[in-house]
Amino acid sequence: MTKNRELLVQKLDAFIRKYYQDQLLKGLLYSVGLLVVVFLAITASEHFGRFSSAVRTTLFWGYLCSASLILVKYMVIPALKWFRLGDLLSHEEAARIIGAHFGEVKDKLLNTLQLSRLSDGHGASKALIEASIDQRTLELGSVSFTQAIDLRRNVRYLRFALPPLLLLLALLIAAPTVITGPTQRLIRHGSEFVPEAPFRFNVMNGSLSVPENEDFELIVSLEGDVVPQRLDLVMEGREIPMIREGNGLFKHRFRNVADPQVFRLTTEGVTSNSFRLTTVPNPALQDLTMELYFPGYLARSSEHVRNNGDVIVPAGTRVAWSIRTRSAEVLELAFDDTSFMLQPSAPDRFSAERRFLDTHTYRMIPKNGEREHGAPLTYRVQVVPDLYPTIEIDERVDSAAVKRRFFRGTVGDDHGLSRLVFHHRFVQGGDSVPPSDRVGAQELELDGQRSQQQFFHTWDLWGKDLSPGDQIEYWFEVWDNDGVSGPKRTKSAVGRFAAPTLKELADQQRESSRSIEESMEQGIQEARELQQELDKLRRDLLNEKELDWQDKQKLQNILDRQQRLQERIERTTQEMRSGQQQQQEFRELSPELLDKQQQLQDLFENVLSEEMKELYRQVQEMLDKLDKEDLQERVEDMKLSQEDIEKELDRTLELFKQMEVEQQAMDLADQLEELAREQQELSEQTKDGDRTDEELKDAQEKMNERFEELRKELDELKKKNQELENPLDLPDTEQEEDDIQKKQQESSEELEKGQKKNASDKQQQAGEQMEQLAFQMKSGMQGGQSEQAEEDMDALRQLLENIVQLSFDQEKLMDEMATTSTKDPRFIEQGRSQKDLRGDARVIEDSLFALSKRVPQLHGIVNREMNAVNGNMDEALEHIGEARANERHKPMAADRQQRAMTSLNNLALLLDEALQQMQEQQANKMPGSGSCNKPGGSGSGQGKKPSLGKMKQQQEALQKQLEEMRKAMESKQKGQNQGEQNEGGRVPGMSKQLAQLAAQQAAIRKEMQRMAQELNKDGSGSGNGLNKLAEQMEQIEKDIVNRRIDQETMKRQRDIMTRLLEAEKAERERELDIQRTSNEGRERPPADPARYFEYQERKAREAELLRTVPAGLKPYYRDRVNDYLGTFDQP
Repeated sequence: MTKNRELLVQKLDAFIRKYYQDQLLKGLLYSVGLLVVVFLAITASEHFGRFSSAVRTTLFWGYLCSASLILVKYMVIPALKWFRLGDLLSHEEAARIIGAHFGEVKDKLLNTLQLSRLSDGHGASKALIEASIDQRTLELGSVSFTQAIDLRRNVRYLRFALPPLLLLLALLIAAPTVITGPTQRLIRHGSEFVPEAPFRFNVMNGSLSVPENEDFELIVSLEGDVVPQRLDLVMEGREIPMIREGNGLFKHRFRNVADPQVFRLTTEGVTSNSFRLTTVPNPALQDLTMELYFPGYLARSSEHVRNNGDVIVPAGTRVAWSIRTRSAEVLELAFDDTSFMLQPSAPDRFSAERRFLDTHTYRMIPKNGEREHGAPLTYRVQVVPDLYPTIEIDERVDSAAVKRRFFRGTVGDDHGLSRLVFHHRFVQGGDSVPPSDRVGAQELELDGQRSQQQFFHTWDLWGKDLSPGDQIEYWFEVWDNDGVSGPKRTKSAVGRFAAPTLKELADQQRESSRSIEESMEQGIQEARELQQELDKLRRDLLNEKELDWQDKQKLQNILDRQQRLQERIERTTQEMRSGQQQQQEFRELSPELLDKQQQLQDLFENVLSEEMKELYRQVQEMLDKLDKEDLQERVEDMKLSQEDIEKELDRTLELFKQMEVEQQAMDLADQLEELAREQQELSEQTKDGDRTDEELKDAQEKMNERFEELRKELDELKKKNQELENPLDLPDTEQEEDDIQKKQQESSEELEKGQKKNASDKQQQAGEQMEQLAFQMKSGMQGGQSEQAEEDMDALRQLLENIVQLSFDQEKLMDEMATTSTKDPRFIEQGRSQKDLRGDARVIEDSLFALSKRVPQLHGIVNREMNAVNGNMDEALEHIGEARANERHKPMAADRQQRAMTSLNNLALLLDEALQQMQEQQANKMPGSGSCNKPGGSGSGQGKKPSLGKMKQQQEALQKQLEEMRKAMESKQKGQNQGEQNEGGRVPGMSKQLAQLAAQQAAIRKEMQRMAQELNKDGSGSGNGLNKLAEQMEQIEKDIVNRRIDQETMKRQRDIMTRLLEAEKAERERELDIQRTSNEGRERPPADPARYFEYQERKAREAELLRTVPAGLKPYYRDRVNDYLGTFDQP
């Protein structure tokens, strides 16, 4: 672009700016005129119309909107374009305006602009066009474009602005209220304006404010030329007449002003401006927040409470208040025991805290100067104290061990527990217990986090050496986990364990003995009746051709009665065992008495042998299958077994009575010793004067009564002793008893006279005589027992010799009859000899049975073996009598003779063993070790039950004898022809030796079976291996009896020895791991109280279930079921 053309553009821009300057000046004059005219119109309308607030508001905002439109159109838009903002006038339009104004310019300027645009698009004629533009620019250079705008022409527009302005000025000068009044009302268009009145409303109150909820009296006076007689108060659209007091004075009382009130005054059509009665807030509580911080031991997180001052908290809780008030300078926090004046931590903010151990009420009173909250806000912090822990105990006594207590307890606390302890202490006796053990405490485990829990505990007194009369108190104590005041404890009810006194033990023993004796006597009678029924059934069967239903029913009734008899015996055995156990728990018995108790208990348990039980089981199982011959044979066997049972019961009863006499004598001796100690202690008290005369008289009178009771018991003991078949040699103590009673009576008389020294001497003498009497009884009993034992051993030796001789005679007769023909007259003589042997056996049987009633070492098998001897001899006699008519009975007679001899040999071994036991026991009682706790050494029961080691030695000796016998038999068989051998293949001289060997093997086998039975009593099956050994031994017996001692027999013998070695090793290991059960001090296996209580509850549920199941049973079986269910209720 050329310089001339740039100059042309600048001149056009200057024209455009002046053009908009002219527009702005003209718009100013228009705007002033229009705004003033509209303003005058609106003020005039308000002046004459006095519009309401709503109309004034409309006029006010209408005027503002109109003024805004006028100013935007005439002032704002030109001013923006003047500053070159927005759409401006183009150069072509400006050229046309300039060409219209200047005649010499006309279209030249427009054409120049058009040529300038053409020069930008035509490159070929560009130079020509630019030359034309330069020429035209030079022509127009002398013309001033801005002169086309004449600003002075705007003066003509003053006619629109000046008249309204002059009118406004005139009104402001002449009548300013015409303008200012409406203008003020329009500007305050939201306010109410009243017309001027001839009087004024004058509010006399210094301040239109009142405290909240208080009354306010408004006082108004009307001042002016004319004063109306009535004045109304307008509030919330209601007109309320004010009370006229005279002289233009009016009053009105606002009641309980709670919120600001807006009101006006009106009278005679004149209404005042609005007045506002404001309220001054009283100090008030606006927001209350409480933080509850609980004691740490509760493990409970803090809690937030809002706008509720009443709370329930555990003791030790720390409460923190955060309070927001209104118009309060201070806050009074008043408890029922103290108060605090709180200062704000921030404007209208207060805080406080306190730890609560007890329940308290408190008040919050916000204050501001003299003003305070009308009614105090009262709250309550209720403290829940940490309660004492609770404990409940359920105690059970182990029915199998009275010294064992099972406890199931429930402990609880509201927050948790910390300790649980079991205590015990001796309150009476305990002299036999070390002082450190007389008081004890045991910590028990519990879960401290659980508020309610159950625990179990077992208290076992087997480890304490209790004496009769000892008493122990025991209880539980539980502590809670109170972390505020310290753990609190609760004590359970105190229990008391009272060991029975010597007198109580004696009374219990007598009662138990009476019950056992009655039960045994009933059992004996039952066995006799069963024998009679079996004998009657046997006779009935002889007269019948075949069995009928009635025969089987009779046999079934007999089996039922036998079952009841067996149950009676078992109950009696258990009763005796329980009684002995209780006696042993609380007193120390002599080893001899303990040994007798054990032997007697073994007799009780073996009254019914396994063979008898098996016999009845077989009969019961084969009842429907038996024919007449089988039934006759079974009935005969059952009759024999009943005879054995009757004998064993009779024998056991007699032994039991003997033992009871011995034990009762020792009990009385112990009670005498105890009474002697008490009598001597009373003598010391009488001598020292520690007690009053009346107390001493009463104590001595009780001593006299107790001794009188002991005398009666001694008389009963002597009477009971005389009832024995073989009474014991009890010492005669009548004189000593009289002397003691005399001394006691003299002591009482001296006390009546007040002669304490003489009374003390008599008491001392009575005590010493009691001691002498007790010693006399014990020593007399021991001496009598020793003499009786010597007599029994002599009788046993003589009986053993007779049995051995009878065995030899039987063997000799058996060998003679083996070589004698049945047709030979000697055979008849040999039959008479067999009958003589049978008579000898009867004599031995009577002597043996009588001796067995005195010697408990003789096992029940002794009498059964003797019965077997008699039975076999009876059958041998029958077969001998039939042998002359029938040769086939001769071998049968020989078999029965062999069996009788075997039983005699067994008897000899059993009696020899019993004799050894008695000798060992007697040796242990020999003088020389009487100062020891166990005179004669330990092992009063030694020899009672052979050990596996001893049986191994016996079997080993038997093995050597068998080996020698086998070699002898082989050598003799080689040196003799078949014809030279005796009838039946016997080798002369060996029958006796073979019978002895068979008897030895049978004795070892039976001891083995007995040991197996003992080991299997606990249900462990540890004796099964010994039973297998016994079966092999029985096979060897058969080989010996059948004279088949070959390599197979010896191989079996070696196998037995191997197994015996293994069994002996196992026995030693058992003895190391398990302590042998001892009557002198048995240790009880540990018990699980939880399982015990669970078992008792399960048993009760099962019994209840059984009771609810109807059962149509016969009366007998119904009674049996009820008896069984009754056992469920027993612990």
